[in-house]
Parts: sequence; C-alpha cells; structure tokens
Amino acid sequence: MRYFIAVSIVLILCGVLSAQTEYVPSDNSVYQFLERMETMQIIPEYNSFEIPKTRKEISSYLEKVIESESRLDDVDKKLIEDLKVEFEYELSGTLENSMKIIDGDNYNFLSQKQKYLYFFDAPEKINLFVNLTGEGNLLFKNDIQMDSRSSAFLGIIGGEIRGTVLNKFGLFIKGTDGNVFGEREAAYLKNDLRYNYKLNENPKETFFDETQGYMTADFDLIRFKYGRDRMNIGYGTDKIILGNGVPIFDYIGMDINYKFFSYSFFHGQLLGDGYYANDTVTGGVHVLESKYMAYHRIGFNLSKSFNFGVGEIVIYGERPIDLSYLNPFTFYKSIEHSNRDRDNAMLFFDVNNKSFKGLKIYGTLLIDDITFEKLGTGWWGNQTILDAGVNSELLYGIIPMTIKLQYTRIDPYVYTHRLIRNNFTSYGYNLSSFTQPNSELFLTEINYRFNNRLQFSLSYDYKIHGANPLTPAGSVKENVGGNLNLGHRTFDSETVKFLDGFKEYSRLYSFSLVYEPINEYYITADINYLNESLQTVKNEQLETILAVSIKF
Repeated sequence: MRYFIAVSIVLILCGVLSAQTEYVPSDNSVYQFLERMETMQIIPEYNSFEIPKTRKEISSYLEKVIESESRLDDVDKKLIEDLKVEFEYELSGTLENSMKIIDGDNYNFLSQKQKYLYFFDAPEKINLFVNLTGEGNLLFKNDIQMDSRSSAFLGIIGGEIRGTVLNKFGLFIKGTDGNVFGEREAAYLKNDLRYNYKLNENPKETFFDETQGYMTADFDLIRFKYGRDRMNIGYGTDKIILGNGVPIFDYIGMDINYKFFSYSFFHGQLLGDGYYANDTVTGGVHVLESKYMAYHRIGFNLSKSFNFGVGEIVIYGERPIDLSYLNPFTFYKSIEHSNRDRDNAMLFFDVNNKSFKGLKIYGTLLIDDITFEKLGTGWWGNQTILDAGVNSELLYGIIPMTIKLQYTRIDPYVYTHRLIRNNFTSYGYNLSSFTQPNSELFLTEINYRFNNRLQFSLSYDYKIHGANPLTPAGSVKENVGGNLNLGHRTFDSETVKFLDGFKEYSRLYSFSLVYEPINEYYITADINYLNESLQTVKNEQLETILAVSIKF
C-alpha cells in the first residue's frame, strides 16, 4: 500500500517518544455485547452514549462479566471465551493465544488464535501490534422503479499499527487503498465512497483511500486524545448527534472519569461548503470553507441503574479556530453571545435507565433553539429533538434475541441555521444519522444470535418527512423547515407546524448476517429494500452488499 510502510516506521519511532493510546473501533461487535450485559445488570455502570472506548476500559468491563460468567446464556458464555482471546493482553498481560507471521513459529491462517503480522512486547515499557487487512465487497443495486441494475466489486487492502508506551501513551494508525471494478452507482452503496475525494475528483477515477490515526495519553482519571477516527454519540441505532454517515474528521479531546462522575470534550475540524475555483494558470484549486464543531458533556451515575447527562454542541465557521471554544470548562451558549451571536449552539439532556433487569430505557432531548414564552405558539424558532427507545433482553436465557425500539421526533428547522456555514453538517452531510429536519422515525430491530460466531438482524425503519413544497421548476415554494441546507429567512412564515409541507414517506427493510468462521475472518451480507414516496419521484430499490474481510 502506497507509503504505508514508510509512514508506519516513522510513526513507530515517534511513538516511543510521544503519547498515543488505543481505542477499540466503533464498529467492533464488543459494543453490542457490552450493551447487552448492561441491560442484564451485569455491568450496569456501562454507558453506550459515547463510543469508542479504550481497550483498558473495555477490559475492565469484561473482567466484571467474567466474574459473573454463570449468569450468561449459552451463546454469551462461548462469546466471552472469544473476547478473552481478543483482549488477552489487557486481561492477563499474556500473548499465549496470539501468533505472528514475522519472527513467529508455526503460523496457521486457520487458527482461532489472535493473528498479527508482527507483535513485540517489553512489559511496562512498550508493546506494538501490526496487522495487514484485506476486504472484498460485491455490491448490487436494483432500481425497481427505473428498471435498471448495476453492480460493482471493491478490492481493499491496508494495514494498521497500534501500541502502548509506559502503560500510559499509545499510538494508532490505519491506512487503506481500494479500487472500484464496475459501476460507480453500485459502488456508492458503500456510503463513505460518496464523499471520498480521490474517487470523486475525476469521473473516470476508480481508486480510493482512507486513513485514521491518533495519539492519546491515559492517566486513569483523565485522558487526552488527538487524531481522527469514527465517533458515535447518542443512544439507539440511529444517533441524533454523531452517526456513521459523515466524513471522519480530526479532533482534540479530553475525558475525565471518576466513579459516579464523567466529563468529556472534543473540538473537531469539519468540512464546510466547497467549490472549484478554475484558474488557467495554476490549473484551479478546490476551495473549502473553514468549519468547526465543539462538544462537551457532563454525566452522573446516580445509581447502578440510572444515569443522566447534560451537554452542549456548537458549530461555527469562516474564521480560524476560536480559542474560546477550545476551553472545555465553559458554557458555549454564553460564549456564543459574547462572540456576538455568530454561531450555532445546542443543548441536550440524556437519561439511561436499566432498573428492570433485561430492559434498558433511554431518552435524549436536544434543544437547538427555544424561547419559553413562545412555547405552544408554533413559532419556528422553537427547535427540539425528542429521541427515546427501549432495548429488551427479557427473553435472555430462553431465546438469544435482542429487541430494540426507537422513536425520534425532529422539529422543523432543527440542524439548520440562518447562516449555512453554521448548519449541522460536514461537507453537506448531516452529522447525525438523519437526513432532514421536520421528520419522525419509527425503528424496530431484532438481533438473533445463532451462536458465538453467527448472528443476524432484521430491522424496519419508517420515516415521515415534511418536505418544503416545490414549484414545477423545482424551487422552494414554501419553507416549512424541512431542508437541512435552508434555514429560516426573513420573509418566511413565523409559525410552522410539525410535519407541515409535503409529506414524504420512507420504508426501509434491512437484513444483516455476520459470520466469523475463523477468528478475524468475517463474511457479511446486507440486504436492504427501500420504498420511498417523495415529492418529485417514487423510489423503490433493492440493495445487496456481500463482503469478506480478513486481518492477519
């Protein structure tokens, strides 16, 4: 892979001298397991609102699960054995269940041990783990409404390095190169290719790449992080703050954790609106407006079964980094006022309750803007999101099945702003899991575990969206707060009702199968059937993604 080995060597040498820490990627299945254990009151102190978490954190939760192993069902008893292998070093400090290709003996690609290209361990000083990765994706898109079909194959290779120095500092770097063989329309079913610069700079380009990397310092009570990786913030399957549909961005962060109290903060660099400035002399240049996001949250565990949090978010742009938002311990709304009201600040409250064994109930209220004396008047400026859901493990021990229900109501104009540079997007993509304001979502999801290596999920996602009515020419006839990229204008109505405008309906049926026949080798199948009744078109399509991924 281009430049990967050279860059890796430099970062390894730098890692010995600087500070970095290892997190478990947000798409690791261990998070589903931990949330299940939380719901079953085995680790009630666990909170899934902010992901990812460090390997150290996760291993501490796994230790408590191991202490209560007799309370697990048959599938989870086998799954915890797999996790003991994956997190062996964090749990026991040994590498007896790991093997390496370089400087190793009897490497077996079919072994159930943890596989590495290379690892090195000097206890209390430094450890290093190196992997190569490979992935192949077959993608099929059947546009039933247009009677058209497309397909593509994605080949992806890459590698990753992680390590820890002096038990406090760590490093992580991951890089991948890929190529599209086939039709681009089908390739875009892999969502992150939609905004991949290299692939989209030229209509004939088929190459794409991506990188993640960070360095952190962990001092038990307080932890620092600088870099880029995927974050998820919010409860439920669909996140109201940070989801998976936005380009990965760089940020600097800090976390404080002490028993009943936690505090988290990050300041990130987003991508603003972009355009191409043509120049016959230089050949032109891509121009992106500056844009930033700051976030902080304070959380309290009032008991083993109940916790709540309060946090703020601010979006700002078209100026250098604002030092006032780099301060973790301040009130963003007041800072916004003192900065002459140029930015977009939001406030949220979240609660998480698992008082009943096998039942997790959560809720989040996000206030984009509000004027209390105008509550109930239909004033456009009262913008809130109500998100609530239930995770059920009531059949645990009888049927290895999790049932999830989620409801989300997004008021008109939420996520928008009168200045488009301040809306809740990065490169035009909503930071949350949702696409448009003035919407409501009903989600049902069932996860079933056949065994520790095979599971599937079924989900039904029903959305209603109040879209801005359009003229025959396609321009906005009336603004009802239904477009993320169109905030309230001076001549728009001062009142608006929830789901005003043209009602659009979306029904998404999803099936997902994950099979891990050999440790670190995955076979996945995702099938989605989408049926939409939009203002300008009816859309019906079947999407299929088959993937094989390996790590060694």
